[in-house]
Amino acid sequence: MTAKGFQGAAAYDGTGALKMAEVEVPARKKRFLRKKPKGKKEDTAQSAVSLLDRSAQWTVPGAVLAILAVALVVVVTLASYAQLVMVNDQVVALRSDLSELQSEETQLKAQYELAYDLQEIEQQLLSSGQMMKAQSWQTYTLELAEPDAVEYYQGSDFVQQLTSFAKNLVTAVKEYF
Repeated sequence: MTAKGFQGAAAYDGTGALKMAEVEVPARKKRFLRKKPKGKKEDTAQSAVSLLDRSAQWTVPGAVLAILAVALVVVVTLASYAQLVMVNDQVVALRSDLSELQSEETQLKAQYELAYDLQEIEQQLLSSGQMMKAQSWQTYTLELAEPDAVEYYQGSDFVQQLTSFAKNLVTAVKEYF
């Protein structure tokens, strides 16, 4: 309290602490662990201590079970780590095999390209008559409106058109019957 707030009160000494006439002890909260039979009355403090003593004791089967559980976790962890190491080694080996195969692929592609001389093949096919050079009268039409469809129209004379029509007619009759 300050001297300004109340008239007739003592002046504030600056300590801010309350002065108590007697030592106050906070009251204990009562815990009800379980109901006791009416014939027996035990002190609640003694019953809480006895309950803690009973729960803190390990039994032999419980201790063995806990040790076995910890041992099982350790064994499973070590087995998983061993599998991880083995898989990692396999990945490293497969990656080295992959790099070797890629270099071999590059070498084989180079050998393949050297084995076939396209100009020589063209000269042989032209000289044998199996292939002919494109002439200026040949027209190639690419229809770009439809995707993935290219039609090649080759100019032909009347006799070729008549023979192809006859072949198509015979094929259609065979399919019908």
